[in-house]
Amino acid sequence: MKTTKRLISMLLCIVMVASLLAACGSGSKPAAEDAPAASGDERITVRILKGKASNEVNLEEMEIFKVMGEKFNIDFEFDNPPQDNYEERLNLVMMDDKLPDVIMDMPMTDILKYGEAGVILPLNEYIDNKMPNLKAAIDARDGVRKAITYADGNIYYLPMLDERVSGNLPYIIRTDWLKALNMESPVTLEDWEAYFEAVKTTDLNGNGQNDEIPFGSYDMVGLRNFVTAFGVLDDFYTDPADGGKVKYGPIEDGYKEGLTWLNEMWNKGYIDQEIITMDFSAFSGKLAQNIVGSFYGPLGGMLAAQNATMSASVEGFRADATVPPKGVTQIHSNIDQEPRAVAAAVITASCKNVDRVIEWLDYMYGAEGGMLVNMGIEGTHYTMQDGKPIFTDFVMHNPNGLSPKNAVGTYSFAQSTGPFILSTNLTGQLDDEAVVKAKTECIIPYLEESKKYVIPGSLSLAPEMMPSAGRL
Repeated sequence: MKTTKRLISMLLCIVMVASLLAACGSGSKPAAEDAPAASGDERITVRILKGKASNEVNLEEMEIFKVMGEKFNIDFEFDNPPQDNYEERLNLVMMDDKLPDVIMDMPMTDILKYGEAGVILPLNEYIDNKMPNLKAAIDARDGVRKAITYADGNIYYLPMLDERVSGNLPYIIRTDWLKALNMESPVTLEDWEAYFEAVKTTDLNGNGQNDEIPFGSYDMVGLRNFVTAFGVLDDFYTDPADGGKVKYGPIEDGYKEGLTWLNEMWNKGYIDQEIITMDFSAFSGKLAQNIVGSFYGPLGGMLAAQNATMSASVEGFRADATVPPKGVTQIHSNIDQEPRAVAAAVITASCKNVDRVIEWLDYMYGAEGGMLVNMGIEGTHYTMQDGKPIFTDFVMHNPNGLSPKNAVGTYSFAQSTGPFILSTNLTGQLDDEAVVKAKTECIIPYLEESKKYVIPGSLSLAPEMMPSAGRL
């Protein structure tokens, strides 16, 4: 759902984009570039654009690409901008006549735009006839084919089939500070405000300064998600109280009430005054200063990572997820559509060796390739014990002090996004006690109600499914 909030602005500027698309392709949809394809024995170069997640090294350093390059006789060339700069880089790349062969992480709304223009290729025939691993995975999961098929009948992207529990971006609180304050984890907005005030007025880090920040975040989304307590989402959603009508949160009355409450928290100094300029890297540095009392983020990249790294420098450090803020509703802000088929990769019309690229991509959906992406290299990153792959100490107790998720990010993109099946059976062992507690106590109990607010089907729904504010 994270891309939908950009839908309105995308639609408003589509007329300007039309001229660019016309330059990329005329009225007919072009196939791959007219050029001789390399044979299976000939080494080829495959150019990839993908955002670099904060927990990852550069793609060219990842060992899984070295393994796959040798297996498929491919030299990979990467355009790997930081995730915070990905959209800017993508927009520049799409102006070029010569596009990368594969683009990963393209927003779903952009996929339809470029797919209809012929800039990226329809993949229906490839999936059905040349991708046996992906086809089998799709056929085994109810609703996936429908979810990845756009209103024009085409499939333009290869999915990441995500088996994780949805709602994995909760609010996170300093449990050790709660204990010091003799307070319980907040539930209602009144509870949150009381905690904010206590953090603001108490020297919890013991440095003799009044520098504690009650709430911080690496983006404004993390702050605005408090509006869920007012019965709306910071996005498109279906309103179960209004017959499932599709609405856009920021234009609803409940959203305005939520912003009013947040403004009060801001004026009282409870919210990081630098939140507007924060990104993931800068905020991680602020967390390391032991001054932030609550925040939000992914279970692995934020909750587990903080518990793994901060406990070494801050005695008694402990962070835990909270239940969704309770107001007129108590729902999660980040619930994905089901089935979870995240847009992971597209193939552009510039690709000269589509069959070879398809063969490589399909490998990651199979047993061998899936094990490589999820677990890494046997003997280095995992070993087989009683027939099950178990992460080695390189991952679980990294010698360089990396959290398990960050350790995985040194050799694979498995903890971000990509064209593969993220298997909880394999990677669930990365969950520490705090993550398990977050899922069982703070996320799963609220999923049923939260899912009522999720637009059914796919983001590839026809425009008439969107409210009037989202159409030209």
